[in-house]
Amino acid sequence: MSMTTSEVLSTPGEAVIRRYPPLPGALETVTAGLMRFSLRAFFKSIMKPPLPPQLQRGVLHMLSVVMPGAGGVTVEKTRLGNMAAERITPKGGAKPQHAILYLHGGAFVAGSPRSHRSITTRLAKFANAQVLAIHYRRVPEAPFPAQIDDSVAGYKQLLKDGFKPENIAVAGDSAGGTLTLLVTKALELEGIEGPKCLVMMSPAFDPKLDSQSVKKYRKLDPMINIEWGHQGFTWYRPQHDHPLAFPKRQNLATLPPTLVQVGEIEVLHDDSVWLAHAAKRFDREVELEIYEGRWHVFQIHAGIMPSATLALQRQAAFMKKQWAS
Repeated sequence: MSMTTSEVLSTPGEAVIRRYPPLPGALETVTAGLMRFSLRAFFKSIMKPPLPPQLQRGVLHMLSVVMPGAGGVTVEKTRLGNMAAERITPKGGAKPQHAILYLHGGAFVAGSPRSHRSITTRLAKFANAQVLAIHYRRVPEAPFPAQIDDSVAGYKQLLKDGFKPENIAVAGDSAGGTLTLLVTKALELEGIEGPKCLVMMSPAFDPKLDSQSVKKYRKLDPMINIEWGHQGFTWYRPQHDHPLAFPKRQNLATLPPTLVQVGEIEVLHDDSVWLAHAAKRFDREVELEIYEGRWHVFQIHAGIMPSATLALQRQAAFMKKQWAS
């Protein structure tokens, strides 16, 4: 399977940005149309205030668990202290030498390791790595910085399991993409060596949600209702004097090599563009992939929509390249 691409090559002071058009063929076209319709009808129209958090979690769970996981892996439910988690490991062969800490999305209020298996099982398989997907505490019951603390605990567990920092990646989508950035800064504050690389899908960095892409795509985006995003950040309640309160205020001078994937028509598009350019000002290695005609965390449709599967393959290739360097 191939995908044509137009690429803006990096020059000094500029980020590497690649744009991918939709894959050709009936399967991609039909499944993309079905996914857009389903998201708009059964997700975007429902996932917003005043729907209570318990029902939001139920909606996300029901829609996401029908997305097929990958075969050839073992999913083990476990606990890290009081926190539930899943370890996903490729079947056969020796224990993987590499690991991925996965931080799920859901506006900080919904989502779980189970809801994101279409992503985590494929990352384990494609990267030949053990994935540790944690069920971090969610809002409104547990506001900031509980989610960051739990993410740090997940990373420390991988170190206890014998994985070296240079063999670990952290990946996350949406709110989990936000945490992917912040967990590296939290580790720095504790003096702990961070992961080799990061992968973010549609991260959310602006709690005000007033970027140009919000204004441009709030109706076109088939998934994200902007009121839901505002609610999530309101419940998140970052403490203004906390060093990890605001992603855009973080010092990116020590950012590990990072791959960011984002849909072209999603409201959070500009957050990914911001990170690519902000990190490049510190001469950090950041690659941004923009998928034309695609929406927020379209990768969750892997196994059904070919472009989603291919995006995860590219993530795995990026991690393997970094681990080998």
